[in-house]
Amino acid sequence: MTEKKEYLIIGAGLSGICMSVHLIKNGHSVTLIDSGENFSSSVAAGQINPLVFRRMTKSWRVDDFLPYAANFYTNLGTETQLPIYFPIQIRRMFSSAHEKVMWLEKQERDGFSHLMEVITPDDDAYTLAKNDFGSGRIKQSSYVNAANFLTGGKKWIEQNGIIVTEKVVYSDINPSDSTYKGKKYDAFLFCEGSQNSDNPWFKQFVVEHTKGEILTLNSIEISETESLNRKCFLLPVGNSTFRLGATYVRNTPERSITIEAKEDLLEKVQLLTSKSFTVIDHQVGIRPTTPDRRPIIGRHPEFYNMLIFNGLGTKGYLMAPLLAKEFADNLDGKGELDKEVRIERLIKPNTFLK
Repeated sequence: MTEKKEYLIIGAGLSGICMSVHLIKNGHSVTLIDSGENFSSSVAAGQINPLVFRRMTKSWRVDDFLPYAANFYTNLGTETQLPIYFPIQIRRMFSSAHEKVMWLEKQERDGFSHLMEVITPDDDAYTLAKNDFGSGRIKQSSYVNAANFLTGGKKWIEQNGIIVTEKVVYSDINPSDSTYKGKKYDAFLFCEGSQNSDNPWFKQFVVEHTKGEILTLNSIEISETESLNRKCFLLPVGNSTFRLGATYVRNTPERSITIEAKEDLLEKVQLLTSKSFTVIDHQVGIRPTTPDRRPIIGRHPEFYNMLIFNGLGTKGYLMAPLLAKEFADNLDGKGELDKEVRIERLIKPNTFLK
């Protein structure tokens, strides 16, 4: 039987909520502390795309992540009575004849056929978007309503644990006696996203600030049957509303919206449609990314009770549920973390010698 432990989790975004849910379901007590400022999870379109179009390859571990994510978000939506998970087909409008050839080479291969529809004459003649080179349809694609996920996740945690709305004071954490403001915890788990750069224990593990801007559009002319993708994505989210994104600017913590990003997105969407629309919102987020594009998960090399779950990047809504499950189980001594996410890969010799 697993020994019940007390966890203090810092950060109530995607990673913090997923870790809280899994630790609670594993029988532990969780206090989730959050400042109320979210710079990534709340802004994200939440689109889950199993392919990487640039080289027409599968996303890392996608066959593990996809079914688990679908079940996790569906179940959370059922338990909280909020619509969270929405299957929707992605149609990739090819950017070149070469891209179509790459698709044709893989669409019926083992390992790809369950994710790629075979191109038909209708795909070549598709008329609901600008169609210069034909199109291909993705299987098992979806999106998560980020606002409902965050609301529902916090609601679930409040019913099964504790949520404290305040900015964590690092100086009030004493790793030596494992206390925060005098209260003892078995472990502290930092799920702070791009704010990791302020963390005195983990800031040496690089979590880059990757800025992304996204527009919300309203249109009664654009089809809502599929999510379109070419140089950008155009995701229908109901009621003639669409998310258009997203820009990608590395190494900047600046959170202001820019006219340059808006113009860039409006130029790119012209590759998909000439239908009329109105821009009704413009948001910015800071994605927590890493140099090797893999999350950072594990224990601090000096303080055993200090943990991190961060760096989920652009595929966060796909990866977070299963990685959180694997980390929660690992903390209970069940199973190993994937070697590509372990914090040990980033520790240089003598880094922590005094």
